[in-house]
Amino acid sequence: MTKKRTLDPAMVDAVAQNMFYALPMIKKRLLHMNAVQKEHGTPLSHVQVLAMLQDAGTMSVSEISRRLGIAKPNITPLVDRLYECGYVDRQHDESDRRVVNIVLLPSGEEKLAAIRGTISGQILKQADHLSVSEFRELNDSLSSIVRILSVL
Repeated sequence: MTKKRTLDPAMVDAVAQNMFYALPMIKKRLLHMNAVQKEHGTPLSHVQVLAMLQDAGTMSVSEISRRLGIAKPNITPLVDRLYECGYVDRQHDESDRRVVNIVLLPSGEEKLAAIRGTISGQILKQADHLSVSEFRELNDSLSSIVRILSVL
């Protein structure tokens, strides 16, 4: 049996407040997804799926749904569009033919690389306003956020 811990309510409020401040600033100052979508014709949800597939190698539709927090019936049309663009393929699981796995194709890898290049360019422009130590701190902070939120 695990011991229940008590979190400081002021710390919980501080985390909530920081999220309210951080998310809009990330979108406004670092990640201009409207410009990315306009340049590449690819919505953020598609980019997220391509990136997840690149990291995981292959994922079922159910796993994509769970990781994105989007209902499975809403993921299917998204995967259909990625399939129609030639970015992904569907493969039946060898151990359970009912499971369909989605795999990233070379054209999807190329598309993702182009998008990441655009995003890196955006970040590079903003980096001009930061010192090297501030930029390192930003990277470390974002890495911590990803690590911590990955276990939730």
